[in-house]
Amino acid sequence: MKKNLFLLFFSIGIAVFLVACGSDDGNSNSSEEGSGGKDVQYTLKFPHIVPTDHPAHLASEVFKEEVEKLSDGKIEVEIFANGELYDSDREIIEAIQLGNADVSMVGTPSLGNFDERFYVLDLPLLFEDKDAPRNALTGELGEELSEGLEEINLKALGYGYDGFRHILNNKRPIETPEDLKGLKIRVQESEIQQDIFKELGTNASPLAFGELYSALQQNTYDGMDNSLSLIDSSKFYEVQKYMTLTSHQYSGLAILFNSNLFKELPEDLQDAVAKASEITEEKYYELVDEDEILMLEKFKDEDLIEITELTPEQRELFIEAVQPVYDKYEEIIGQDLIEMAKSYNE
Repeated sequence: MKKNLFLLFFSIGIAVFLVACGSDDGNSNSSEEGSGGKDVQYTLKFPHIVPTDHPAHLASEVFKEEVEKLSDGKIEVEIFANGELYDSDREIIEAIQLGNADVSMVGTPSLGNFDERFYVLDLPLLFEDKDAPRNALTGELGEELSEGLEEINLKALGYGYDGFRHILNNKRPIETPEDLKGLKIRVQESEIQQDIFKELGTNASPLAFGELYSALQQNTYDGMDNSLSLIDSSKFYEVQKYMTLTSHQYSGLAILFNSNLFKELPEDLQDAVAKASEITEEKYYELVDEDEILMLEKFKDEDLIEITELTPEQRELFIEAVQPVYDKYEEIIGQDLIEMAKSYNE
Protein backbone atom coordinates (compact mmCIF):
# COMPACT_ATOMS: atom_id res chain seq x y z
CA MET A 1 0.00 0.00 0.00
CA LYS A 2 2.80 2.40 1.01
CA LYS A 3 4.62 1.54 -2.21
CA ASN A 4 1.53 2.37 -4.30
CA LEU A 5 1.05 5.71 -2.51
CA PHE A 6 4.71 6.56 -3.08
CA LEU A 7 4.40 5.84 -6.81
CA LEU A 8 1.21 7.91 -7.01
CA PHE A 9 2.76 10.99 -5.36
CA PHE A 10 5.96 10.56 -7.36
CA SER A 11 3.99 10.52 -10.63
CA ILE A 12 2.03 13.63 -9.63
CA GLY A 13 5.26 15.44 -8.74
CA ILE A 14 6.82 14.60 -12.10
CA ALA A 15 3.69 15.80 -13.95
CA VAL A 16 3.66 19.13 -12.09
CA PHE A 17 7.37 19.62 -12.85
CA LEU A 18 6.89 18.94 -16.56
CA VAL A 19 3.93 21.34 -16.80
CA ALA A 20 5.91 24.06 -15.03
CA CYS A 21 8.87 23.61 -17.37
CA GLY A 22 6.68 23.53 -20.44
CA SER A 23 4.99 26.84 -19.54
CA ASP A 24 8.23 28.82 -20.08
CA ASP A 25 8.81 29.19 -23.82
CA GLY A 26 11.65 31.70 -23.47
CA ASN A 27 9.75 34.50 -25.25
CA SER A 28 9.76 37.71 -23.21
CA ASN A 29 6.90 39.11 -25.30
CA SER A 30 4.47 36.33 -24.58
CA SER A 31 3.20 33.88 -22.02
CA GLU A 32 0.89 30.91 -22.59
CA GLU A 33 -2.06 29.64 -20.61
CA GLY A 34 -4.21 26.71 -21.58
CA SER A 35 -3.80 24.45 -24.58
CA GLY A 36 -3.18 25.35 -28.21
CA GLY A 37 -1.76 28.80 -27.34
CA LYS A 38 -5.25 30.32 -27.46
CA ASP A 39 -4.57 32.52 -24.44
CA VAL A 40 -1.16 33.84 -25.50
CA GLN A 41 -0.61 37.39 -24.20
CA TYR A 42 1.80 39.80 -25.94
CA THR A 43 3.03 43.05 -24.43
CA LEU A 44 4.35 45.39 -27.12
CA LYS A 45 6.87 48.06 -26.20
CA PHE A 46 6.12 51.27 -28.18
CA PRO A 47 8.73 54.03 -27.63
CA HIS A 48 8.75 57.36 -29.47
CA ILE A 49 10.50 60.72 -29.13
CA VAL A 50 7.69 63.31 -29.37
CA PRO A 51 5.75 65.08 -26.58
CA THR A 52 2.39 63.76 -25.44
CA ASP A 53 0.44 66.58 -27.11
CA HIS A 54 1.97 65.85 -30.53
CA PRO A 55 -0.27 64.19 -33.17
CA ALA A 56 2.13 61.23 -33.39
CA HIS A 57 1.62 60.48 -29.70
CA LEU A 58 -2.14 60.80 -30.09
CA ALA A 59 -1.87 58.38 -33.01
CA SER A 60 0.13 55.94 -30.87
CA GLU A 61 -2.75 55.97 -28.39
CA VAL A 62 -5.13 55.15 -31.26
CA PHE A 63 -2.88 52.21 -32.15
CA LYS A 64 -2.87 50.98 -28.55
CA GLU A 65 -6.65 51.23 -28.24
CA GLU A 66 -7.33 49.51 -31.56
CA VAL A 67 -4.81 46.68 -31.09
CA GLU A 68 -6.07 45.86 -27.63
CA LYS A 69 -9.68 45.95 -28.82
CA LEU A 70 -9.17 43.98 -32.04
CA SER A 71 -7.06 41.33 -30.29
CA ASP A 72 -9.69 40.83 -27.56
CA GLY A 73 -7.09 41.76 -24.97
CA LYS A 74 -4.49 39.26 -26.14
CA ILE A 75 -2.15 42.13 -26.99
CA GLU A 76 -1.25 44.99 -24.69
CA VAL A 77 0.72 48.06 -25.75
CA GLU A 78 3.01 50.05 -23.47
CA ILE A 79 3.79 53.53 -24.81
CA PHE A 80 6.97 55.33 -23.75
CA ALA A 81 6.67 58.95 -24.89
CA ASN A 82 8.92 61.98 -25.17
CA GLY A 83 12.20 60.10 -25.54
CA GLU A 84 11.80 58.25 -22.24
CA LEU A 85 13.66 55.19 -23.56
CA TYR A 86 15.54 56.49 -26.63
CA ASP A 87 16.62 60.00 -27.68
CA SER A 88 16.40 59.53 -31.45
CA ASP A 89 14.49 57.69 -34.15
CA ARG A 90 17.68 55.97 -35.20
CA GLU A 91 18.06 54.42 -31.75
CA ILE A 92 14.43 53.31 -31.82
CA ILE A 93 14.84 51.64 -35.21
CA GLU A 94 17.89 49.78 -33.96
CA ALA A 95 15.98 48.72 -30.84
CA ILE A 96 13.14 47.33 -32.97
CA GLN A 97 15.61 45.41 -35.12
CA LEU A 98 17.18 43.86 -32.01
CA GLY A 99 13.86 43.13 -30.33
CA ASN A 100 14.43 45.59 -27.48
CA ALA A 101 11.37 47.48 -28.73
CA ASP A 102 8.50 46.07 -30.78
CA VAL A 103 6.71 48.89 -32.60
CA SER A 104 6.98 52.63 -33.12
CA MET A 105 6.27 55.56 -35.41
CA VAL A 106 9.61 56.90 -36.66
CA GLY A 107 10.64 59.62 -39.08
CA THR A 108 11.35 58.30 -42.56
CA PRO A 109 14.56 60.38 -42.86
CA SER A 110 16.17 58.15 -40.23
CA LEU A 111 15.21 55.06 -42.25
CA GLY A 112 17.62 56.14 -44.97
CA ASN A 113 20.44 55.06 -42.66
CA PHE A 114 19.09 51.50 -42.85
CA ASP A 115 17.73 51.36 -46.41
CA GLU A 116 19.09 54.05 -48.74
CA ARG A 117 16.09 53.82 -51.07
CA PHE A 118 14.09 55.70 -48.40
CA TYR A 119 16.16 58.75 -49.29
CA VAL A 120 13.73 59.24 -52.17
CA LEU A 121 11.21 60.65 -49.67
CA ASP A 122 13.83 63.11 -48.42
CA LEU A 123 14.79 64.64 -51.74
CA PRO A 124 14.42 68.42 -51.36
CA LEU A 125 11.38 70.16 -52.83
CA LEU A 126 10.29 66.88 -54.44
CA PHE A 127 6.57 66.97 -53.66
CA GLU A 128 4.42 69.91 -54.64
CA ASP A 129 1.64 69.39 -52.10
CA LYS A 130 0.66 67.09 -49.24
CA ASP A 131 -1.51 64.82 -51.40
CA ALA A 132 1.38 63.66 -53.60
CA PRO A 133 3.38 61.83 -50.90
CA ARG A 134 0.24 60.37 -49.33
CA ASN A 135 -0.83 58.87 -52.62
CA ALA A 136 2.71 57.68 -53.26
CA LEU A 137 3.03 55.86 -49.94
CA THR A 138 -0.36 54.18 -50.19
CA GLY A 139 0.48 53.22 -53.76
CA GLU A 140 3.29 51.59 -55.68
CA LEU A 141 6.09 53.62 -54.10
CA GLY A 142 5.05 52.60 -50.59
CA GLU A 143 4.86 48.95 -51.57
CA GLU A 144 8.31 49.08 -53.16
CA LEU A 145 9.92 50.67 -50.11
CA SER A 146 8.18 48.43 -47.58
CA GLU A 147 9.33 45.21 -49.24
CA GLY A 148 13.00 46.03 -48.72
CA LEU A 149 12.63 46.47 -44.95
CA GLU A 150 11.83 42.79 -44.41
CA GLU A 151 15.47 41.97 -45.14
CA ILE A 152 16.61 43.98 -42.10
CA ASN A 153 14.01 42.65 -39.63
CA LEU A 154 11.64 45.60 -39.99
CA LYS A 155 8.05 45.55 -41.16
CA ALA A 156 6.28 48.70 -42.34
CA LEU A 157 2.66 48.55 -41.23
CA GLY A 158 1.76 51.96 -42.61
CA TYR A 159 2.91 55.53 -43.05
CA GLY A 160 2.03 58.93 -41.69
CA TYR A 161 2.68 62.59 -42.34
CA ASP A 162 4.26 64.98 -39.90
CA GLY A 163 3.95 67.95 -42.23
CA PHE A 164 6.52 69.51 -44.52
CA ARG A 165 9.69 70.79 -42.89
CA HIS A 166 10.40 74.52 -42.59
CA ILE A 167 13.54 76.47 -41.65
CA LEU A 168 13.90 78.34 -38.35
CA ASN A 169 16.79 80.40 -37.01
CA ASN A 170 17.75 83.14 -34.57
CA LYS A 171 19.79 85.39 -36.88
CA ARG A 172 17.62 86.77 -39.68
CA PRO A 173 14.63 86.18 -41.97
CA ILE A 174 15.43 83.67 -44.72
CA GLU A 175 14.18 84.58 -48.20
CA THR A 176 16.90 83.11 -50.43
CA PRO A 177 19.59 80.42 -50.05
CA GLU A 178 22.12 83.25 -49.72
CA ASP A 179 20.52 84.20 -46.38
CA LEU A 180 21.44 80.80 -44.93
CA LYS A 181 25.16 81.00 -45.60
CA GLY A 182 27.31 80.51 -42.51
CA LEU A 183 24.51 79.53 -40.14
CA LYS A 184 25.01 76.47 -37.94
CA ILE A 185 21.90 74.37 -38.53
CA ARG A 186 20.88 71.26 -36.62
CA VAL A 187 19.86 68.41 -38.89
CA GLN A 188 18.58 64.90 -38.28
CA GLU A 189 20.83 61.86 -38.27
CA SER A 190 20.35 61.64 -42.02
CA GLU A 191 23.14 61.98 -44.57
CA ILE A 192 20.86 63.40 -47.23
CA GLN A 193 19.57 66.12 -44.93
CA GLN A 194 23.12 67.08 -44.07
CA ASP A 195 23.87 67.29 -47.80
CA ILE A 196 20.82 69.49 -48.42
CA PHE A 197 21.87 72.08 -45.88
CA LYS A 198 25.50 71.99 -46.93
CA GLU A 199 24.40 72.83 -50.49
CA LEU A 200 22.42 75.72 -49.00
CA GLY A 201 25.65 77.05 -47.52
CA THR A 202 25.12 76.21 -43.85
CA ASN A 203 27.27 74.42 -41.30
CA ALA A 204 25.01 71.37 -40.94
CA SER A 205 25.47 69.21 -37.87
CA PRO A 206 23.32 66.31 -36.58
CA LEU A 207 21.95 66.24 -33.05
CA ALA A 208 19.50 63.93 -31.25
CA PHE A 209 16.02 65.42 -30.99
CA GLY A 210 15.96 65.10 -27.20
CA GLU A 211 18.91 67.51 -26.93
CA LEU A 212 17.68 70.06 -29.47
CA TYR A 213 15.71 72.53 -27.34
CA SER A 214 18.54 73.12 -24.86
CA ALA A 215 21.09 73.39 -27.70
CA LEU A 216 19.04 76.15 -29.34
CA GLN A 217 18.46 77.82 -25.99
CA GLN A 218 22.20 77.92 -25.36
CA ASN A 219 22.91 79.16 -28.92
CA THR A 220 24.98 76.06 -29.70
CA TYR A 221 23.06 76.09 -32.99
CA ASP A 222 21.75 79.09 -34.95
CA GLY A 223 18.76 77.25 -36.32
CA MET A 224 16.99 74.08 -37.31
CA ASP A 225 14.26 72.75 -39.54
CA ASN A 226 11.11 70.97 -38.51
CA SER A 227 7.42 70.45 -39.10
CA LEU A 228 4.81 72.80 -37.68
CA SER A 229 3.51 70.14 -35.30
CA LEU A 230 6.89 69.63 -33.63
CA ILE A 231 7.67 73.35 -33.63
CA ASP A 232 4.48 73.85 -31.65
CA SER A 233 4.46 70.82 -29.35
CA SER A 234 8.15 71.27 -28.44
CA LYS A 235 7.75 75.07 -28.13
CA PHE A 236 10.70 75.77 -30.41
CA TYR A 237 9.21 79.23 -31.05
CA GLU A 238 10.50 80.08 -27.55
CA VAL A 239 14.11 79.65 -28.68
CA GLN A 240 13.85 80.69 -32.37
CA LYS A 241 12.95 84.11 -33.80
CA TYR A 242 12.36 83.50 -37.51
CA MET A 243 10.59 80.82 -39.55
CA THR A 244 10.44 80.53 -43.33
CA LEU A 245 7.72 78.31 -44.81
CA THR A 246 10.08 76.57 -47.23
CA SER A 247 8.28 73.18 -47.32
CA HIS A 248 11.71 71.98 -48.46
CA GLN A 249 11.37 68.41 -47.30
CA TYR A 250 8.55 65.96 -46.71
CA SER A 251 8.45 64.90 -43.07
CA GLY A 252 7.05 61.39 -43.21
CA LEU A 253 6.59 58.74 -40.56
CA ALA A 254 6.60 54.98 -40.80
CA ILE A 255 4.76 52.61 -38.47
CA LEU A 256 7.46 50.01 -37.89
CA PHE A 257 7.20 46.57 -36.30
CA ASN A 258 9.79 43.91 -35.53
CA SER A 259 9.46 41.60 -38.53
CA ASN A 260 10.38 38.37 -36.74
CA LEU A 261 7.90 39.06 -33.96
CA PHE A 262 5.15 39.81 -36.47
CA LYS A 263 5.74 36.45 -38.18
CA GLU A 264 5.51 34.71 -34.79
CA LEU A 265 2.09 36.20 -34.05
CA PRO A 266 -0.91 33.96 -34.70
CA GLU A 267 -2.73 34.93 -37.89
CA ASP A 268 -5.66 36.51 -36.07
CA LEU A 269 -3.29 38.75 -34.09
CA GLN A 270 -1.36 39.67 -37.24
CA ASP A 271 -4.69 40.78 -38.68
CA ALA A 272 -5.44 42.79 -35.53
CA VAL A 273 -2.08 44.60 -35.68
CA ALA A 274 -2.43 45.28 -39.42
CA LYS A 275 -5.97 46.62 -39.07
CA ALA A 276 -5.03 48.79 -36.08
CA SER A 277 -2.15 50.25 -38.12
CA GLU A 278 -4.50 51.05 -41.00
CA ILE A 279 -6.86 52.89 -38.66
CA THR A 280 -3.91 54.69 -37.02
CA GLU A 281 -2.57 55.84 -40.39
CA GLU A 282 -5.91 57.32 -41.41
CA LYS A 283 -6.44 59.03 -38.05
CA TYR A 284 -2.92 60.43 -38.01
CA TYR A 285 -3.40 62.23 -41.33
CA GLU A 286 -6.59 63.79 -39.94
CA LEU A 287 -4.84 64.91 -36.75
CA VAL A 288 -1.95 66.57 -38.59
CA ASP A 289 -4.21 68.34 -41.09
CA GLU A 290 -6.28 69.85 -38.29
CA ASP A 291 -3.20 70.66 -36.24
CA GLU A 292 -1.33 72.49 -39.01
CA ILE A 293 -4.21 74.88 -39.67
CA LEU A 294 -4.55 75.69 -35.97
CA MET A 295 -0.80 76.07 -35.44
CA LEU A 296 -0.24 78.57 -38.23
CA GLU A 297 -3.14 80.63 -36.91
CA LYS A 298 -1.66 80.45 -33.41
CA PHE A 299 1.83 81.51 -34.52
CA LYS A 300 0.43 84.49 -36.42
CA ASP A 301 -2.31 85.57 -34.00
CA GLU A 302 -0.09 85.36 -30.91
CA ASP A 303 2.96 86.73 -32.74
CA LEU A 304 5.12 83.86 -31.45
CA ILE A 305 7.59 83.86 -34.31
CA GLU A 306 8.23 86.00 -37.41
CA ILE A 307 6.97 84.10 -40.46
CA THR A 308 8.25 84.48 -44.03
CA GLU A 309 6.40 82.95 -46.98
CA LEU A 310 8.35 82.36 -50.19
CA THR A 311 7.23 83.65 -53.57
CA PRO A 312 7.33 81.17 -56.49
CA GLU A 313 10.49 82.93 -57.73
CA GLN A 314 12.21 82.59 -54.35
CA ARG A 315 11.23 78.92 -54.14
CA GLU A 316 12.81 78.35 -57.54
CA LEU A 317 16.13 79.66 -56.17
CA PHE A 318 16.05 76.96 -53.49
CA ILE A 319 15.25 74.29 -56.10
CA GLU A 320 18.26 75.34 -58.16
CA ALA A 321 20.54 75.41 -55.10
CA VAL A 322 19.81 71.81 -54.09
CA GLN A 323 20.08 70.25 -57.56
CA PRO A 324 23.50 68.69 -56.70
CA VAL A 325 21.69 66.59 -54.07
CA TYR A 326 19.62 64.97 -56.85
CA ASP A 327 22.78 64.36 -58.86
CA LYS A 328 24.47 62.62 -55.92
CA TYR A 329 21.55 60.43 -54.85
CA GLU A 330 20.26 59.42 -58.27
CA GLU A 331 22.66 56.47 -58.36
CA ILE A 332 22.01 55.55 -54.71
CA ILE A 333 18.21 55.70 -54.90
CA GLY A 334 17.67 54.77 -58.52
CA GLN A 335 16.27 56.99 -61.25
CA ASP A 336 13.20 54.77 -61.58
CA LEU A 337 12.24 55.31 -57.94
CA ILE A 338 12.76 59.07 -58.22
CA GLU A 339 10.58 59.26 -61.34
CA MET A 340 7.94 57.12 -59.62
CA ALA A 341 7.83 59.59 -56.73
CA LYS A 342 7.64 62.61 -59.05
CA SER A 343 4.76 61.03 -60.97
CA TYR A 344 2.47 61.53 -57.97
CA ASN A 345 2.69 65.30 -58.46
CA GLU A 346 0.64 64.97 -61.64
